[in-house]
Amino acid sequence: EATAGRTDLDLLVERGAVSRAVGVLADAGFREAVSRWGEDPPGIRHYYGMDPETRRLVHVHLFSRVLTGESFVKSHLLPLETMLLENTQRVGPLRVAAKPAELVLFTLRLYIKYGSPLDLLIVGRQGAGLREEVHWLRDGEDLSRSLALLREHCPVVEEGLFVRCVEALERGSLLRRVQLAWQVRRRLSVYAQRTFPQRLLAYLRMLWAEAQRRLAGKPGGKVLAAGGAVIAVVGADATGKSTIVAETARWLGGPFAVRTVHAGKPPATWLTAPLNLLLPLMRRRASSLRTNRLEGHLAADGDERASAGDERASAEDERAPDRDRGLAALVYAVRAVAVAWDRRSLLVRARRRAARGEMIISDRYPSDTIGVMDSPRLRERPGSRGLAGALGNWLARLEARLYREIPPPDIVLRLHVSVETAQRRNRERVKPGKESDAYVESRHRQTRAWHRAGARRIYDIDAEQSLADTLRDVQQRIWDAL
Repeated sequence: EATAGRTDLDLLVERGAVSRAVGVLADAGFREAVSRWGEDPPGIRHYYGMDPETRRLVHVHLFSRVLTGESFVKSHLLPLETMLLENTQRVGPLRVAAKPAELVLFTLRLYIKYGSPLDLLIVGRQGAGLREEVHWLRDGEDLSRSLALLREHCPVVEEGLFVRCVEALERGSLLRRVQLAWQVRRRLSVYAQRTFPQRLLAYLRMLWAEAQRRLAGKPGGKVLAAGGAVIAVVGADATGKSTIVAETARWLGGPFAVRTVHAGKPPATWLTAPLNLLLPLMRRRASSLRTNRLEGHLAADGDERASAGDERASAEDERAPDRDRGLAALVYAVRAVAVAWDRRSLLVRARRRAARGEMIISDRYPSDTIGVMDSPRLRERPGSRGLAGALGNWLARLEARLYREIPPPDIVLRLHVSVETAQRRNRERVKPGKESDAYVESRHRQTRAWHRAGARRIYDIDAEQSLADTLRDVQQRIWDAL
């Protein structure tokens, strides 16, 4: 299972060979990761690589010392590295511990767990499986080879105590194992990492880290040592952005802390929430605010609820910022600034989370081009006069500043399909208020040349190919950039 990537591959290397092992992993495309919520004790490192065939993320647990014991807080540093590295056998391509050496480690580690109330809840239900494993490790032989290794590498545990421990695993009761566990733990106390108060504090830290993880609502427990990233998925309508975002989050979200955001539909902030409630009331009371231009603008800025009759207005919206239609134009500008504020707030928060190591995957991202999807809508009019003109220009400058303050993404995946493919996919969608072919074509033209200052890693993805091939391309690009 480990060589197939279905579980962690635990590798023990001699201390002087750690740098070489890390080099081998780096050459194979592995990235170092650290725990997001818990601790990373010295001597244990995590590396993740991507299997080139299955695209599955593979976890290598790299050990340079035998830090083991309790499941939740590694409790004992046992002097068994030399024993394990010098007593090996081959299983396929891997060198593994010989059974007599593994039996020593297995037994000591298990009895450390039997002396921990929390671990007892787990190992106490594994009697049959443990008996089967002990029988496999003994392989029909007596304990002489294991006892010789114990004398040489861990003499603090008497041979008689070790024999009783093995016998209790094979046919003893749970109570008998717990009694022996306290004797083993007393002998191994010289190898314990912590005193009792320190151990209690470590458990409290572990519980606090688990509470933080649950409050964050994210299962991923690791972040890359190189840092997090904001990954933007951009492209015209019907290019598969939402599917790519969901699949990428699922792929990275197993081991890593991952969040998804939608820059096209940013959530309202405390500042803009009242405005979002007020605008529908104003449009109901003032017929001038129900113009096709205003409705088209609001749909284009994130509602995605334009009716078939409003889609033509959405296309005309590209020219709307250059017009001045009194109160309707003012509402248009205020709404544009509010959307800019919400986008800025959302993406600044995303950048902060990425700075803490998280992977943020954004469905859509603002570009620098005025008038295109998810981007600035307003233009200054130097010739405007009067209070309305001054106010309009001030709002245009404010909107431009808000968009400039949005940090650029670290990785951009720019999806491309032909207009015909986008129109066909849109017709196949099952959704209310579906857009017309003309609307899709207009949006396709808008997003063809997405650009944002500061964005360095921009990858063009051919989304005409099958979903599996598109995902393969996306995953390879992301992993290479990380």
